[in-house]
Amino acid sequence: MNILFIESDDQSNQALGAYGNPAMITPNIDRLAKEGSSFTAAYNMGCWSPAVCIPSRTMLIYGKYLWESQEINKQNAPKSLPEKLHDSGYYTFMTGKWHAMGKNVKEIFDETGSIQPGQLKTYNSPAGHITDITASEAVSFVKTYKNDKPFFAYVAFNAPHVPRQTKQKYYDLYPADNIKLPASFSDKMPLNKNVKYQYAPDPLRIKKMQQRVQQNNAMVTHMDAHIGDIIQALKDKNIYDNTIIVFTSDHGINFGENGVAGKVCLYEPSVTAPLIIKAPSAKPNTKITSRVYLQDVVPTLFDLIDLETTDTIDFESLVPLLAEDKETRSSIYLAMFDDQRGIISKNKKLIVYPKTGNLELYDLTDDPWETKNLSTKKISKSTITYLLTQLKEWQLKTLDKTDLSDIYLKFSI
Repeated sequence: MNILFIESDDQSNQALGAYGNPAMITPNIDRLAKEGSSFTAAYNMGCWSPAVCIPSRTMLIYGKYLWESQEINKQNAPKSLPEKLHDSGYYTFMTGKWHAMGKNVKEIFDETGSIQPGQLKTYNSPAGHITDITASEAVSFVKTYKNDKPFFAYVAFNAPHVPRQTKQKYYDLYPADNIKLPASFSDKMPLNKNVKYQYAPDPLRIKKMQQRVQQNNAMVTHMDAHIGDIIQALKDKNIYDNTIIVFTSDHGINFGENGVAGKVCLYEPSVTAPLIIKAPSAKPNTKITSRVYLQDVVPTLFDLIDLETTDTIDFESLVPLLAEDKETRSSIYLAMFDDQRGIISKNKKLIVYPKTGNLELYDLTDDPWETKNLSTKKISKSTITYLLTQLKEWQLKTLDKTDLSDIYLKFSI
């Protein structure tokens, strides 16, 4: 089967109609969700760079956990996703944003369109809007493809990453004053002092956050319209049903939630992102709530096309979850630099700030917006101890060298 892999940038779960936001106008991505399986708790493991997309995409392309991915360069890069698919008989194509460590993009794909940088100065290039260019090159590839081999097309939109520039008709769909922000934000909210790389004045103001959400949502709708064009090209060529389609993003972003204006944090709006798979074995219109990693999609694709590889992949195939929504991991590990660590298990989430020793504990079942920190309650001690034990195991597994010994000692771990 052909593979169409669409990735956006900085798109949270809130910026998609199919993920429960009725204000979002995303009919084409929503249709993919109706025809496939949506993972509603898909996480990016974390970052070592304020450009969170770099670690996320490096983990995706090379299949290594966070800290091992940090060590990848042009000389030591393992075999990449497109190279593995090429070796198994696929013709590989890429257009759009490239922001991964390791080899040059033109070295690992058979064909490339316009390759965009991680940070655009403007979307309005002499050749047109970058979202339009990425989409039109993807449509052209599908329409003109004549190779006997199946194809892998990686279409990486820069949208809705800053600078959030699109056409006025898309802004008009989302009047800023009508934007509703969640319970984890309030006007004049102070910036969260535990989180660096904040991109707004202190305190946060509701009108500024509403404007940013408006711009973000408008860019997503612009992108969605062109995703519809790519899908139509597949249908016009009568290969839609013979194409596995993935839609995802590299991570999400906070628009003031928990006092954060940015994405370098471990709160749910930033560390989760959409992940949709349309494939013959994916049950239509199914929402899978098990917690997974976004990068799990790669071994999943290999399973779906029966590709056997001898290279070690740290992430896990989601194919078993396509058959039954049942947790396959006992916990999810999260990390930002050496100053934030997180662990989620049994719907309890612990955030640790190693440099200050501060803890935050949330019950994601009762408090999905993380508004009630339970860490100081006596009844929470056993939960914190259990989660720290899980975190220590993950540190060993991922070669995480951040020193949490004082915190572990405090809880007799």
